[in-house]
This record gives sequence, structure tokens and C-alpha cells, in this order.
Amino acid sequence: MGIGKVLGKVFNPEKLGDSLISGIDKAILTKEEKMDYMKEMLVLYQPYKLAQRILAIMFTGIFLLIHFMTAMAHFYLVVTNDENVSRVIELYDWNNKLLGYPVLTIIGFYFAGGVFEGIATKVKAKRDKKNLKEE
Repeated sequence: MGIGKVLGKVFNPEKLGDSLISGIDKAILTKEEKMDYMKEMLVLYQPYKLAQRILAIMFTGIFLLIHFMTAMAHFYLVVTNDENVSRVIELYDWNNKLLGYPVLTIIGFYFAGGVFEGIATKVKAKRDKKNLKEE
């Protein structure tokens, strides 16, 4: 087989044109295609939201449980006029230092995700409404 036949098969004008058109068509998305991809993305995003919820509940629950138990011990030691009240205050500090920032970060991401999504939806709706008025 000659070089011309090999190059003819590789650079076949019909197949080259079809592949170029197909590539361009896939690169440019219509509004319907974007909506379909968004629906698929929402379905794929559900396990992440569940994991996010579980983490938020676990860390917040532990954080609040430790604070509640420390508050109960603090109350008991104050009522009984015990000298070890300062140790309970150290427990408050330890809980805030070790779990406070992780819990705030997790809760921040958990709630901020919904807030940012809501803001983005409202901005997009406003922009779409503005574009419809211009047309």
C-alpha cells in the first residue's frame, strides 16, 4: 500500500468534515443541553449532600454534648462550692479550641452552599429576565 492511500484514509475529507462538525456541535451547548447536564449534576450531587449532612450532625452533636456535660459539671461544682471550677473552665476552652473551628467550618460550608446557590439562582433569574426585556 502506498503512502498516498494511507494518507487518504487518515485525512479522508468526508470523515474529517464529519468529525469537525461533531466536535464543534459538542463544544457549543444549547440551553436545553445545559439544563439536562444540570439535572444530571444534581442527581450526582445527592450523595455529597448526604455526607455533608452526616458530618455536620456528627461534629455539631459531639461539640454540643461536650459543652452540655461541661455546663452540668460547672453548675454542680458552683453549687457545691468546689475548688475545681477552674478545671471545668479549662474544658470549655479545650472544647472551643479543638472542636470549635472545625465545627464552624463544617457548619459554614453546609449553610453557605445553600446560600450561595440561592444567590446564584436569583442573580441568574434576574439576568435572564433582563435579557428577555432587551429582546
